[in-house]
Amino acid sequence: MAELARRIGAGQMTAEEAMRSCLQRIALRESAVGAFVSIDEAAALEAARATDRSVELSGVSGPLHGVPIGVKDIIDTRQFATGWGTSFYQDHQPGRNASCVELFLQAGTIIVGKTVTTEFAYFKPGKTANPHNLAHTPGGSSSGSAAAVADCMLPFAFGSQTAASLIRPAAYCGIPGYKASHGSFDLQGVMGLAPSMDTLGFLAREIEDFELARALLCGSEPAVVDFDETPLRVSLLRGAHWSEGSMEMRDVCQRALAALAEGGAQTGELACPEVFKALTECQKTIMAYEVARARIFEYSHYREQISTAFVDLVESGLKITRAAYEDACSTRDRAMRVLQSLFVDTDIILAPSAPGEAPVGLDATGDPLYSRSWNLLQVPCISIPFGNGPQGLPLSVQMVGPMNSDDSLLAAAKWVHGQFKRQLEVGA
Repeated sequence: MAELARRIGAGQMTAEEAMRSCLQRIALRESAVGAFVSIDEAAALEAARATDRSVELSGVSGPLHGVPIGVKDIIDTRQFATGWGTSFYQDHQPGRNASCVELFLQAGTIIVGKTVTTEFAYFKPGKTANPHNLAHTPGGSSSGSAAAVADCMLPFAFGSQTAASLIRPAAYCGIPGYKASHGSFDLQGVMGLAPSMDTLGFLAREIEDFELARALLCGSEPAVVDFDETPLRVSLLRGAHWSEGSMEMRDVCQRALAALAEGGAQTGELACPEVFKALTECQKTIMAYEVARARIFEYSHYREQISTAFVDLVESGLKITRAAYEDACSTRDRAMRVLQSLFVDTDIILAPSAPGEAPVGLDATGDPLYSRSWNLLQVPCISIPFGNGPQGLPLSVQMVGPMNSDDSLLAAAKWVHGQFKRQLEVGA
């Protein structure tokens, strides 16, 4: 996205040329990958032409002038209906853009279409397949956004996360994915699921795009760090569920840590704090309790059209007492304090992004196990691809930073991504 914006801004490519390139790729691959709920090719081309004419007349352009983007179908757009992955809302036409969409439009981007989400951004998958192997899941719930970016249909797309909805599809599709610190971005116009964990994020092929997108949404400035002068401190935290993942997951985490040490980082390992062992169940309790209240209208009025998995989630949430919910929140708060103390001796925690390669089959989106606790703790996370597994599908690792350290985490992730690319080039 940033590179494309530079090329368009420098006159090396027009917005129309950039749009036609994306649309040609979509025409070639969309019938197989199924990344989009809706696309308006004519409107996208006309918007690109209008953008080019505007610059010719005034010479004024935004920082993302003419860049095509995708928007996950739980995020409101005036141009496209927003269906939340359901049949009964598929024709719902919002009267306004979500705040994140409006800010991107003002920066000059052009929305190509709405990308597939699972039902209510939960478990029931949409039509999307993994572009690396169409028999495998792309992950969820930001399925279409991850697949579209990974398959070069788009340079950038919005995603979101409440459990593992962004990190896992980024990992399965082999692209970087960034989930911001909770509360970083305004969520007006973004479907709510569990308010204490709902978080906006991005999918792109370069970390620099996340820096630019974050700057647009919250006015931050990218951190500038010389990691040759001040070596990055990275610590592997295997976590309570380390043994439940695949051999390739454990291997990629250890290889990634070794690659960063070779690149000059100070590396080590952290013991899993005792309180962390309760976090997965706490996340499930808090999520179910909050979902049951956030989506009670749909449960009450459209129950026959909702998946069994989502009905079960709401019904389990309605049975959770306020005391049990508050107890889970108290455990989360204790774990937050412990996590803060861990960052005294390390800058970044390295952890699994997913159990391994994307599973075969399109009737599920994979296990959210390795992101539940981090999302519960509200900290920023980035999934970074690193090689392939035995089936030839992408593998990734997850980098976790302290709460509200997003700019520093992005700077570190950019360096890490560069180290990984160099290591893979050397080994090729």
